[in-house]
Amino acid sequence: MSLERLAAVREEARELADLFAADGYRVYLVGGIVRDAMLGLPLDAAFDLDLTTDAQPPAVKSILDGWADTLWTQGERFGTIGARRGNRRIEITTHRTERYQPGSRKPDVAFADAIEADLSRRDFTINAMAVELPDGDLVDPFGGVADLAGRRLRTPLDPEATFSDDPLRMLRAARFLAQFELSAEPPLVAATAAMADRLSIVADERIRDELDRLLALPNPLPGFSLMFETGLAERVLGVAGDGSSALERVSRAGQDPIARLAALLADVDTPADAQSALSERRAPTAVSRAVFAVLTAAGQAVDHPPRTLPELRRWVVDSGDYVGQAMAVASVLGAASSLAADVDALMETEPDLLGPPVLDGEQIMALLGLQPGPEVGAAVEELRRLRLDSGPLSPEEAREHLLRWFAR
Repeated sequence: MSLERLAAVREEARELADLFAADGYRVYLVGGIVRDAMLGLPLDAAFDLDLTTDAQPPAVKSILDGWADTLWTQGERFGTIGARRGNRRIEITTHRTERYQPGSRKPDVAFADAIEADLSRRDFTINAMAVELPDGDLVDPFGGVADLAGRRLRTPLDPEATFSDDPLRMLRAARFLAQFELSAEPPLVAATAAMADRLSIVADERIRDELDRLLALPNPLPGFSLMFETGLAERVLGVAGDGSSALERVSRAGQDPIARLAALLADVDTPADAQSALSERRAPTAVSRAVFAVLTAAGQAVDHPPRTLPELRRWVVDSGDYVGQAMAVASVLGAASSLAADVDALMETEPDLLGPPVLDGEQIMALLGLQPGPEVGAAVEELRRLRLDSGPLSPEEAREHLLRWFAR
């Protein structure tokens, strides 16, 4: 493991580091960029410079004045000054410690003089490393490099103290286990189980964002395993059935985050209960509705599998935009193994099935001499029935059928 990948970053930050040094301050590169460099991961060209310093905010603003193109100070009370120079965004935070009081969603912040004190408040040892600028000396007081090499996830302080500072870190632990293929140290697991209820003080939006990141990983199973083992799953999802069954379903549900979330919740009593649980935790309406649609369609495929071509068309159309996720979850729940092949064959021969109707409402009203109202809806539904029963229709076939139907 080395910091060679950060050579260009250090050079870019040299001028700024020299300005801090000229005023008697030290500045360090921190954050995921240090960890990722140690892991040999590629550096995103659009990275933000995340820095920490022993200079307090007034001094930071003074140093940046005239150097940065733009400054913003919304985070000044927490010690953070933001800046932009050219296309690079920079955040500079005074060394600090912070702690959440019981029942509070806002941390108490105190500034610190030493980089070691600042790193001690970080979530995990693999993130508690810093690179002094511009020379590139590594500061690693808690053994983050060794833990990366050993694939261990530990906290810099006792896990109870670290999680008390910010309970969201328990959920971040789940993500890091999955993202970096780590193993959780036993004290971390024990503290998570003991403190899972503390997640209630964390804003729902922060929990949702962390869950989204976990769902999007190539293999989220290690993270969900920790969540079910420690009781985090119930706090995050609102409901949680048998963990081993849920993990098995997720492992077979494919890569789509909505399909994975639906698979997690598939043993809830009804799709409506799953939707309600997500809504209570302020999941976006689009997500809770998508999970409801996927579980509904998957359940239909299992309980009333489509056996004829018209039934298959109806199932696909009812699944709508979520047909892919519904197929994945239906397969997990025991739908016929031929369902996916049947749907693929249908969509190849009838690619317009999920497209717009062959005649829209305006065309139907002009054809039948109707005004907006229930009769138009009935005509639209009749065309839908005919399309699903008989297959593709040309506009002329649709007009002829509607004229006959309307004349009855």
